[in-house]
Amino acid sequence: MESTSITGLPENIQSHLNSVIKTFGLDNDEQTMARLVRGWQDKEESFRDQMCNMGMDETGEFDSDDKRGALALTYSGSLISIGPMVEGDRKVDYTSIGFRQDVPETLTKEGCTLAENMVLDRGIKFLDGPIKQTSPLYKIVVCPEDLSASDQEDLIEQATTMIIDSFAGINQDTMLLE
Repeated sequence: MESTSITGLPENIQSHLNSVIKTFGLDNDEQTMARLVRGWQDKEESFRDQMCNMGMDETGEFDSDDKRGALALTYSGSLISIGPMVEGDRKVDYTSIGFRQDVPETLTKEGCTLAENMVLDRGIKFLDGPIKQTSPLYKIVVCPEDLSASDQEDLIEQATTMIIDSFAGINQDTMLLE
């Protein structure tokens, strides 16, 4: 069972936010941290609700040879969309939906290979992805097994768009809180 901090966030998320707040270009003070915590809680709820409504299943680990597509949410609030395996390769989209200024906003690459299984609390490593490694993973959801690769690609694209729109709104609201 994961430990929870006084903010209500899991301690690993709180610790990660504390360590990267400067890379977000934000002041490291209690008010800013309180806004980040609230934003993170809203993002977690949005992610969970939207993925459940779309029929995706949450998992703690995703095998690198699993043919299904998946979405992963990092501690930093970035979203990694991993397409279904087609002829041994995947399409990967990385979207930084947080406040980080030290990473690209979006990256996409076809023909990617996971270097190892995706596991919660560890970053994703790619052999040839758009990035070498992500921040640790907080959530992983996978497409239903009965969907074709084409339907999985559509589901992932739709889910990604919904999450990006939702998270962008949450970020805007978070920074407007006083």
